[in-house]
Amino acid sequence: MKRIIFIISLLLTASCSTKQTSQIDMVGEWYMGNLEGKSFKLGSQDNIELIKMAGSAYNAMDAEKLMSYFSEDAKIYSYSGEELQVSKELYESYFATLDSLTWEPHGMSTQTLEDDSISVVSIPSTDIRYFKEQETQAAFLFERFWIVDGKITTIVQYIRESAKNYDEIEL
Repeated sequence: MKRIIFIISLLLTASCSTKQTSQIDMVGEWYMGNLEGKSFKLGSQDNIELIKMAGSAYNAMDAEKLMSYFSEDAKIYSYSGEELQVSKELYESYFATLDSLTWEPHGMSTQTLEDDSISVVSIPSTDIRYFKEQETQAAFLFERFWIVDGKITTIVQYIRESAKNYDEIEL
């Protein structure tokens, strides 16, 4: 009899803790479009490593290496409202206008859809572009990198002006 009570107690404890774990694993929800109603869970560190490698290739202005991190049909939805088809030629022509650039992430977080079909890495960053005509553009960006099957499929960018006292702000 004691064994039966012990086994039932063990099963009840295990079933309760499984439900709590799955509830805790969910870290967000999607509210519109074809993802409406789907939940997010924490993503893999592999997603962040992928973006770090792509960022290194971007900062080195290496179009060929950068392309190895994108899917064939990848798109960028730029902060200026343009939809760009990612290609080696796109990056080569862009890099040709620059002396150098610096993309510096301030942090990265990653989530994955509940069915593991899509991962998203969210990044606030500073982007500084040194153009050959002596012009410099600096921007504070928030970007979301969508990843499917280990490749970047979409980048969505948002921009804001940096506060005049940005260097003084402690986070």
